[in-house]
Amino acid sequence: MAEMRTEEEQVEALKRWWNENGKSLLAGIAIAILGVVGWNYYGDMQQQEAETASAYYQRLLGNASASQMGATERSAIKQDAQTLKDEFSDGAYAQYAALMLAKVAVAENDLEKAETELRWLLSNAEESALVELANVRLAQVLQAQNRLDQALALVQDKNDAWQGRRLEVKGDILLAQGDQSGARGAYEKAKKVAAEQGANTALLSLKIDNLVE
Repeated sequence: MAEMRTEEEQVEALKRWWNENGKSLLAGIAIAILGVVGWNYYGDMQQQEAETASAYYQRLLGNASASQMGATERSAIKQDAQTLKDEFSDGAYAQYAALMLAKVAVAENDLEKAETELRWLLSNAEESALVELANVRLAQVLQAQNRLDQALALVQDKNDAWQGRRLEVKGDILLAQGDQSGARGAYEKAKKVAAEQGANTALLSLKIDNLVE
């Protein structure tokens, strides 16, 4: 009988514990399950968005690498690039899309549009190499608009992956300002950097040869 009472007491104690804690326990389990489901859903959505953005970007690159980038290709590039900027603005694809939009704008002689895209990129990019490339491209756009002082400020020499290209653009700007000596110095250093990187130096050699002594 003592054992029976002990068992009954245990059952009653369990019932009391359940009445006091059961609901909160179930709520905790439910929250944990929802958390796992929600996280998996979030992960799936992230993966789907990344794949969609990649598909847009691959199609954009396909049109950009066409042997002749005509009006049809430029129109398709602009549509896909704008979609990437509008729908995936927080990702790297949107930043590269802005770079491509600027390139198309230059091809269409819309320098104001090109500047707008490059400045948007500079406001959103975190990757240093992309920022430096955007600065070089923006300097070229500003030079084409005859805003030479602003352009020159963007291409001060620094030792990085874009040093050679930056120095070449700096030479172009100095030449446009009438500074033959400064242009020569920039071109010669650009040629040296290009040679060290294994790049073609023929155009730089031509630019140097065309300078007036």
